[in-house]
Amino acid sequence: MIYEVNGNLRSSMLIDGTAEARLADILTIMDKRTFPKRESERIVGGPGRLKALVNSRRVRVEYRPNGRSYYNASDVLSFAKVRKGRNHEKNNSQRAIA
Repeated sequence: MIYEVNGNLRSSMLIDGTAEARLADILTIMDKRTFPKRESERIVGGPGRLKALVNSRRVRVEYRPNGRSYYNASDVLSFAKVRKGRNHEKNNSQRAIA
């Protein structure tokens, strides 16, 4: 879909479906993938939240023979949390000029 905003033409990312349909497609594809522990912790918002999600059986975990745990990517992405803080996004426009 092409539309106009403030005199600029833009196109929507979702041409053939809704946001819900695209999200369902992404989660279906990622259901066969896994994330390592640290990556999963970063996505869901920390080790405590990941542990709570695993204990409540909302996130599936797979323990491999090498002793490492891998978490279902679809489950982890379903509980993704956007972080807002000073170390997560750097503002390069406020650099000091020498």
